[in-house]
This record gives sequence, C-alpha cells and structure tokens, in this order.
Amino acid sequence: MACVYWIFGYGLGMKRDGKNILPVSKRYWESMGTVWAGAGERRKRGLRILPKGQGYFVHVTSRTRGQSFLFGDQEKRIFVKMMRSWAAFSGLSVITHCLMDNHFHALLWVPAQVELDHAGILSRLEGVWPEEKVAAWQTFYQKQDAETRGSMDQAVRERMADLPEFMRVLKQSFTTWYNRKNGMKGTLWDSRYRSVVVEGSPLALMSVAAYIDLNPLRAGMVDDPMSYVWSGYGAAMGGDKMARKGLDALVRLSRGHLPYHALEVRRKQLAADASHWRAIGPEMAEGHLKRAAPKNWQEVHASYRIWLVHKGEEKDGIGKLGKNIKRKGLDPVQVLAEYEAQGRIPLRAQLQCRIRSFTRGVALGSEGYLENLFQNYRSCFGPERKRAARRVKGIGGDVMSLRQAE
Repeated sequence: MACVYWIFGYGLGMKRDGKNILPVSKRYWESMGTVWAGAGERRKRGLRILPKGQGYFVHVTSRTRGQSFLFGDQEKRIFVKMMRSWAAFSGLSVITHCLMDNHFHALLWVPAQVELDHAGILSRLEGVWPEEKVAAWQTFYQKQDAETRGSMDQAVRERMADLPEFMRVLKQSFTTWYNRKNGMKGTLWDSRYRSVVVEGSPLALMSVAAYIDLNPLRAGMVDDPMSYVWSGYGAAMGGDKMARKGLDALVRLSRGHLPYHALEVRRKQLAADASHWRAIGPEMAEGHLKRAAPKNWQEVHASYRIWLVHKGEEKDGIGKLGKNIKRKGLDPVQVLAEYEAQGRIPLRAQLQCRIRSFTRGVALGSEGYLENLFQNYRSCFGPERKRAARRVKGIGGDVMSLRQAE
C-alpha cells in the first residue's frame, strides 16, 4: 500500500494511510529517555524529572562541544532571537537567561498545556516558519477532510508546552544556522542539555535567577551584571521589553502575586492534600501573603537589584584542591553603597547601559537623518520594515537609533 509522508518542522511527521493520518512523532518521542516524569526510575542517560499535567519552572543549560568558545556577539544575538521565537511558539516564558561564550542558561516557565484553535496554531507557525513553508502547510491542510485537519492541528499542539521539544528545536535551529554561516557540519553541542526543575517559591526562583544573571560577573567578564547585554538583567537594563517582562513576573511572584496560573496549580495541590475544603483557604492565605505588586519597571528593578547585589558580593571560598580562593563579585564597599541606594541606579549609569545596547545598531541621529539612510540602504532591511528610527528611551531629545533586525 502506498504511503504518503507529510513532513513539517524539525522531525515531526505524519503518515497517511488511506484517509487516516497518524502522528508518528508521538511514538518517536515516547521512546526517548527525556520525555518522562517521576522519581524512582533511572535511565542510562541519567535521571530527569519533568512534571506532567501541571506547569513548572525549570533551569536549563547546555554547553558547546569541547566547551569551544563559539558564541560571539552575532551568534548570541541570533540565539536570543531564536529562543524568543520558539518560546512564543511553544507557549513557554523566559524568566531570565544568560549566554556565555561556550554555554547558555535559561530559567523557563513551562505551562501544563496549550489550547489553540486552527487560527491560533497558524499564527504560532508564522512566528517560526518561513512564509512559503506556512503557505505550503496551509494549502495541504485545506485539501484534507475534517478528521485529517484535526489530526494535523493536534500534532502541532503536541509540540507546544513541551520542554524537550523546545530545547531540541532551538538547539537544532541554531546549529543549522551556525553551520551554514561557517561552512561546517555536525553538532555544536556537548551531549544533551541539563534541566533542574525549580520550586515555584520566591526564594528558589530568585536564587536561580540571580545565579544565571551573575554568571558574567563571576567569570570576571564585567564589573557589574547590568553591563552584560546577553543576560536577562543586562538586556532589561538596555530597554529590552521581553527581558523586563520576565523580571517583572519574577518580582511579582516574590511578593506573592503568582503568575502563569501558578496560583491555580497550588490550589489544586492543596485540595488534593487537604482533609477538608475549609482547610484550603487559611493555608493559601498563610502561604501566599501578598505584598503590594510593583507599580513600574523602576520598582521591579530596585527589588531585583538589591537581591543581585546581596548574592553577587565577593566572597572567600575553597577551590578543588582545598586552597582558599576569592569568588569574583562586587566589592563589599560597593555592596554597602547599593544597600544605601536601595537598588536605585544613577541616571548616568542607566544611560550608559542603554547607549551600550544600541551600539549594536547601525546609526544614531535625528529621525530625518536616519530615514534618509534607511531609504538609501533599503535593501539591507526587511520588506515589512516601515519606519527607520527607534527612540532611545531615557536619553530624550531628538536622538534616535537605526537598528537592523537579524
């Protein structure tokens, strides 16, 4: 019997046999050691716990093959763009991240499931697929019967709210781009990624986020974590809206305002454990006493800054050979000054972060000047680009920036 294969995405296929299209991806992924949950079972590749049926926070990290320094500024910029795009497709939220020269970290929220109609699915695909690929998939979709269409939609949904699938397609997409750019072949990554599920408590999440954003400081690459634009905190200081959104959610959570349906998850957990429904309310109130939600980014930043300073102080430690070592970090005198300032950053330092973030653009100047450059070099920018200038927030006046989105 003849079989027709419709392949879309990375490794997601559907097998047509008569009128029935059967997702072959599900059987493939269920055979993998990464897609399972629960303690007590050990695999040759190591224990991995991925909670099922509920949303969860997770810290993921992956290193380059041989820990080679493969990530320059362009590579980091492309990786962040891919990470944001595939996270949006999957329904994941990036709380914070950090790209070093040979590895990356990310603190993610993985939802329990994603419910979308066909229009929503198509919109998600448009964010990660080339236009011609989306058109081909949609043309094929329209020619199928109702049962087949439902199977196609469900196959795409199964790729969402799925950490292993997100990490696989992110790393493969970046590898494809990097190899094509440099004329190389093979994987860039040293083994599979590592994941650590993080409790949705303020202390646990804030500690992991600080560990991630303090990486460049501990490595001696910068004197202050806000100077590193390839971290969530550094990007937020440069005005990145998505980075600020992640830190805003983090600070709200630390004050008892649980985002991402975490409150409902907690309520169900208590309901399952409580002997009587009357016990749920008091325990919720005791466990999640709310402080005032942050009013703006300045308040979010001040809260997170104080925490970073506290965690980032230079400290004495013991090395692998038992020798005393000094952990790189902020000078204790600077830490005291930060405490006195209550997390507020001087305007000059804020502007330096913003200007530094815009040195990755191609021009600075008035709107008219940038528009003239934009028209003269129109082919260097995307066809959907309508406006040349972008305002540099915090500087004021007529100074604007012209950037090229990769």
